[in-house]
Amino acid sequence: MNLGPFRPDSWNLPLFLHVLGATLTFGTTATVAILAFAGRSATSERAEWLRGLAFKIGLFVLVPAWILLRIPAQWIASKEFPKHEPGWVGVGYPVTEGGLLLIIVMLVLGWISRRKRESRAAAVVPWLATLFLVALGVAWFAMTAKPGS
Repeated sequence: MNLGPFRPDSWNLPLFLHVLGATLTFGTTATVAILAFAGRSATSERAEWLRGLAFKIGLFVLVPAWILLRIPAQWIASKEFPKHEPGWVGVGYPVTEGGLLLIIVMLVLGWISRRKRESRAAAVVPWLATLFLVALGVAWFAMTAKPGS
């Protein structure tokens, strides 16, 4: 049963911001993964440019998108479930907090890989982004399908 029409209006803004942040985080992570994979197989000058672009998008778009995902998530969870959260809400915590660790590692390795022509860090960044993308997909499924409820 869809309880959307029965949700108080005060929940609309944090829920909208959370969904917007989740969508931006997913899309930006996919963009970083694609650019990083392309940066591994391109010619040296093009590879440096693609790696640099992946790093800049990660720093200036992915980090703010993650913040936009995480802060409203806590805001809406405290409004909607003040005493006990269902299991599908709990899936988001390890994904977002573990995702922050992956983002930090991706940014450090991305910064290193854009500074060197031949870098092993360049091989790791797209796989970390892909791992985070899969985790976001699992959380997305849990949040929309709400299994077990």
